[in-house]
Amino acid sequence: MRTKTILLTFLLAAFASLSAAPITLVENGRARAVIVVPDAKPSRAVADLRDYIEKATGARLEVVEERAPGSGSRPAGGSLIFVGACGAAKRAVDLARLQPEGFVIKTDGSDLFIVGRDATDAGLEVDGTHHGVCEFLERFVGVRWLLPGPLGEVVPKQATLRIESADIRQEPILWQRKIREVRTTGHRDFMLQQLKKWDIPIEPWEAKFGRTATEPWLQRQRLGSRVNLQFGHSYDGWWDKYHEKYPDIFAQQPNGTRINTDKRERLCQSNPALWDLVARERIAELRANPKLAGVSIAPNDGGGGNKFCNCERCRSWDSPEARAMYKKNPKIEQGPGGTGPFPPLSDRFFRYFNEVAKRVKAGMPDRYLGTYAYSLYKSPPASIAKLEDNLVIGYVGPNNWVDDKARETARREVADWSTKARQLMLRPNALGNPVGLPVIYVHKLAEDIRFFVDGGMRLTDFASAFGNWGTHGLNYYVLAKLLWDPYQPVDPIIDDYCRAAYGTGAKAMKEYYRRAEQVTDRIAAAPVSTTTDNTTTDFYTDDVLAELRAPLAQAITAIGRSDPVAVERVRMLERGLDYTKATRRLMRAAADVREKKGTREDFAKVEAEVMPLYKALAMDWAVASEQNYRKIRMGLNLNPNRRVAADADEL
Repeated sequence: MRTKTILLTFLLAAFASLSAAPITLVENGRARAVIVVPDAKPSRAVADLRDYIEKATGARLEVVEERAPGSGSRPAGGSLIFVGACGAAKRAVDLARLQPEGFVIKTDGSDLFIVGRDATDAGLEVDGTHHGVCEFLERFVGVRWLLPGPLGEVVPKQATLRIESADIRQEPILWQRKIREVRTTGHRDFMLQQLKKWDIPIEPWEAKFGRTATEPWLQRQRLGSRVNLQFGHSYDGWWDKYHEKYPDIFAQQPNGTRINTDKRERLCQSNPALWDLVARERIAELRANPKLAGVSIAPNDGGGGNKFCNCERCRSWDSPEARAMYKKNPKIEQGPGGTGPFPPLSDRFFRYFNEVAKRVKAGMPDRYLGTYAYSLYKSPPASIAKLEDNLVIGYVGPNNWVDDKARETARREVADWSTKARQLMLRPNALGNPVGLPVIYVHKLAEDIRFFVDGGMRLTDFASAFGNWGTHGLNYYVLAKLLWDPYQPVDPIIDDYCRAAYGTGAKAMKEYYRRAEQVTDRIAAAPVSTTTDNTTTDFYTDDVLAELRAPLAQAITAIGRSDPVAVERVRMLERGLDYTKATRRLMRAAADVREKKGTREDFAKVEAEVMPLYKALAMDWAVASEQNYRKIRMGLNLNPNRRVAADADEL
C-alpha cells in the first residue's frame, strides 16, 4: 500500500510539472513580459531585475503600476511579473505569515511573483523583495556577483529567457547578517593619510572603492538586518557631561582619584548610581525611537590613558584569581596597559550589565540591550549562571581563523556563552588577518558558522573585510552565502564560484584554492610566536609561492583568449602572490634587525623596493595595501626584544 501511495504521489507531481507551461519572459531578444509594481516608489529590486534581464537578453522590460489603466494586460502570449506587495500577490503568499526579509518566488499560470516582506512589525524597512530578486537572478538567469564592481559581475548571455514552474520560499535564520569595512570604513583617517603619502588622489580612489561600489555587492549577497539593534562603545563624552554631577561613576584610577581623560572614559561598574543613570538614558532613547529594537550599553574601547576601575567594590566582584593578584600586589593595574597577563574581569562587567538590563526591562520589556564580550571581559562570568534575557552579547571573536588554538578557544567560549545568554552576536576581527596574505579557510568557516548558529548566534558583525579580493575573496564570498543559509554545504558554493569566475579555468583554480587552504591549515597548526609577528609571512617561502602559482598559470592557459575578464580575475590572484612575497621580505628584514641578523640599512633597502608595489596595489582590487599597511607597520619595529600583544583592547 505504501509503495502505491509513493508511486501515485510521484505521478501526480510529474503530471503537474508537465501541465504547467514554461513562462517566457524574453524570446529571441524581444520582451514577452511586463513587470508590475504596487506603486511608483523607486525600488532597488525592480531596478536590478530589469537591468540584469536586459544585460542577459538585450530586452528591456516595461514597468507598470498595478493600479494604472491597462496594467493587467499582458503581451500576446506573454507574462506578468509581479514584484513586491501588489494586490495580486495574495495569490502567491500571505505576507503576514512571511518573516521580515523573507521572500517567495512563485509561478501561477502565466504569471510570476517575486514577493518579499519589506517591513517589520515596528515599521523598519527591510529588503525582502530585493533578496527575492537576487535569488531569481542567480537561480534562473545565472547572474553572479563575485566581488564589487564590473570585474566581479557575471551575466551569461541568452536570447531567450524561460522559467519553468517555481515555488520557492526562503527566510533567513539570522536576524542580522553584517560584513563591514570592505575597504571604506575601518581606520579611515590612517587610510587617507597613507594614500596621501603615496600621492594617490582620493577622488578616483573613492570612485573605485567607495560605498557606491561596495554597498551594492553587500546588498546583492543578501546581507542586511531585520532588527535595528545598536552596538558600539557607548559612553563617549560622559566625562564632560557627568563628571561634575556624578564624579563617583567614573573608574578609580591607580593614583586613587576618579579623574578620567575625556577620551574613552572608563566607568565604575559596581556603582548603583551608574546603573540607574544608564537605565534612565537608555529607556529614554528607546521611547524616543519605536523602530529601535535595542541600544548599546557596551563599555568604551581601551585607550585614552584611562584604566579599569580599581575601587575595592569593583575588585571584590572579580574572579578569585584576580583577587589573589590584588592581595599579592594592592597597586597592581589591570591590563591592557597595566600589568599582564591579567585574569578576566567578566564577573564585574556582566553583573553591571545585568543590573542595567533589569531596570530597562521594567520600563521597556520588549526591547534589548547590546553589549560586547571583549578584552578582559570576553570570557563568560563564572559567578553568573544566567544573564537577563533582554541582553544580546556580541562576542568579539574568533579573531583569527589562521590559529587553531585561538579558534578552539573561541568555540569553547561561545559554547559557554550559549548556556548563559539567550541571544548572541558574533563580532570577529578575523577577516583582516593576516595582513592580506593568501589564507583560505572556507571549510573551517562553514563548520564554525553552523556551530555558532546551533549555539544561539543570531546576529553577525564581521569587521576587517579590508578588500583583499585577490587573496581573501573566496572567504568573503563563501561567508556571505553562509550567513544567508548557514546549513548549506560549502563545496557546491566553491564549485559554483570557480565555474562562474574562471570558466574553463575552473578546475585549475579549484586546485589553487585547495593548495592555499592546505598552506593555511599548516600555518594554523603551527605554534604562535610571542616574540615576533612574522611567523605567518615566513610560511610563504619561494617554494610555497611557486606551488600556488602553478595552478594559476594552468588556469590562464585553459582560459586562453576565450574570456579576458576571467583571465584578469586570475591575474588578480597573481598580484596577491606578488604582494605576499614583498610583505614576507619586508617583515623578515625588520625581524632580522631585531635579531641582529641584519642592519637598519638592509631594512631600508628592502622597504624602498617594496613600497612601489604597495602604492600600485592601493588602486587594485587584488590587495588593499593601504589598509593592510596599518597592521604591517605593527611588525616593523626595529628595536630588539619586542613583544607583540596577542589581543589588543581595540576594535
